Amino acid sequence: MFGIELPRVETEIRVAEEVVAGDRSIHIVIEVSALKAHDGKALGCWLVPLAMLIIEPGWQYAVSIAGEEMPLEAILQLAPSLKFVIEKWRHIMEVT
Repeated sequence: MFGIELPRVETEIRVAEEVVAGDRSIHIVIEVSALKAHDGKALGCWLVPLAMLIIEPGWQYAVSIAGEEMPLEAILQLAPSLKFVIEKWRHIMEVT
């Protein structure tokens, strides 16, 4: 061709900043995608929410954005960093 390079899509799974509602903590797992030109400049981006981890006293559970319950292991596979979040909240609840 004539030296034309197609843009590429880079995708990451991230955990959004937590939302605290009373004694409940909500962590949203999102898929972040960026469309980038060959020189690295961003051409566009989009976010897709996938699931939520909800932590409350004595209980933690995951819910898919479709509204279905999902095993805690499934959300931890999507976003392994949530293991640290669970440990942090477990410690906070033990201290208070």
